[in-house]
Amino acid sequence: MKISTRGRYGLRLLVDLAEHRNEGPVALSQVARRQELSEKYLQQVALMLTRGGFLTSVKGSGGGYQLKGNPEKIAIYDVLDLLEGTITFAETAPGQESAIERVIRLHFYQKLDQEVRKVFENISLAEVTRAEWFTYMI
Repeated sequence: MKISTRGRYGLRLLVDLAEHRNEGPVALSQVARRQELSEKYLQQVALMLTRGGFLTSVKGSGGGYQLKGNPEKIAIYDVLDLLEGTITFAETAPGQESAIERVIRLHFYQKLDQEVRKVFENISLAEVTRAEWFTYMI
């Protein structure tokens, strides 16, 4: 499993907005500058997150983006599920796997997928912003 650029940008955008949520709408140019990200690509990710219900877009002077919900209620799994699609270690089309592949999928990959999902479902955006390593890094 590898998280794509879209997933990484999306998480960084949400964390940045959570950190600055008391400042009102934040322009993507500010986020791009602080996070050293491509503003153009960040716009695409922000649009997905807005359509997915994680962000609100405010138009006009002083506009920008802000979190739509409480960071305590935003699960990292939901963000990655939106941006990455279903997070799995092994995808096999039904009827195209051998008996050995089926056993490995059922007894290893599915269990691994379930455990990864549990971990990501139990980490909120607020937890990420409160993490010791995060406050140390900024």
